[in-house]
Amino acid sequence: MNTMGCKFKRYIMPIAVFAMGILLSVNSVAHAVSLPGEAIVGDYELTITAMGKTYTYRYPEIDVVGGEVYLKNVEEVVEGIYFDTVIKPIDASLKIYPERENPFVYYSENSGAGIDCEKLVKDIKSALYARKRNISAEVVTLMPTVTLAALKEETKLLSTFSTDYSNSQEERKHNVGIATQTIGGYALKSGAEFSFNEVVGARTKERGYKSAKIIVGGEFTEGVGGGVCQVSSTLYNCALLAGLTVTERHNHSLLVSYVEPSFDAMVNSGSADLKILNSKDSNVYIVASCNGGKIKFRIYGRNDGFEYKRISVIDEYISPPAEEIVETADLELGERRVVCASKRGVKSSGYLVKYLNGKKISETRLSKDSYAAVKGKVEIGTKI
Repeated sequence: MNTMGCKFKRYIMPIAVFAMGILLSVNSVAHAVSLPGEAIVGDYELTITAMGKTYTYRYPEIDVVGGEVYLKNVEEVVEGIYFDTVIKPIDASLKIYPERENPFVYYSENSGAGIDCEKLVKDIKSALYARKRNISAEVVTLMPTVTLAALKEETKLLSTFSTDYSNSQEERKHNVGIATQTIGGYALKSGAEFSFNEVVGARTKERGYKSAKIIVGGEFTEGVGGGVCQVSSTLYNCALLAGLTVTERHNHSLLVSYVEPSFDAMVNSGSADLKILNSKDSNVYIVASCNGGKIKFRIYGRNDGFEYKRISVIDEYISPPAEEIVETADLELGERRVVCASKRGVKSSGYLVKYLNGKKISETRLSKDSYAAVKGKVEIGTKI
């Protein structure tokens, strides 16, 4: 019997019955009901030994109906003995250390022990029928649900993806570090959905985030939490390469430098999220780390043999508008300073190609995206 509990059908035993035209009440049974074999309920008791403990039952727990002795609510009694004596098995488990090359530390499983509930119910009924006064519960081994071998099979490296942020300002690096460390090592159960905003939380000063460059309304500006979108974009690409299902993703309004067009994933605390569904039949583990120069994501799970490749395609270029010229007395006459360089926008598509044993089996367009052109701004000096 390999179970963590005993389950029985419930029934209600009648309090009194008619036998030979006479109503035997509970009160009368207590005094002088003769049982087969001359046993008397008032004197009879049954002792059960289970895993080093003893349990004794007598009237009124033991009663008589129609000349047959029974233990009231016998299934519930056995369940109580089970949960009072059971030594629960311990599943194999792991801890994740994101900064390590091999991020997992494993802990082996241990078997448990418990009484055989169904057999004990039968033994109790047999003992009462035969007027036995002592019985012992049979002990069975309880096996853990998760073994070390199974756990190691579902922690194979499925994908890895990195982006560079070494040239970022210190405030941006700080934000990247907070978001990455918050994710750390994350176990995503089969059928569960990962929400970047829920896991990382709000990007606020109260939570330690600093002001850095962000994209708002097609322009680069300062905002609390700048840099976090690079973390979400890195995770997005890693999830695609692991064969996970992305259920929500948004592109930026402008091109970013750390990933190809159509492979960025913009997030904000208010409305835009990155959501990833574990559509596999076992757990997957998301491991995030950063070192001041690179953001690295790794996803582990059970290897199904599939491999994936990303393809970014530029469908159209968008020419930038004429640059803005601003005169300033801060510069010498005729001196020119580029405040913001003009940059073409693009319309692009992102594709994911799926392979099995090196053979292409599918190609899926993930998205069609549009990134606005950047209007340049130049200052011209007027100082004489």
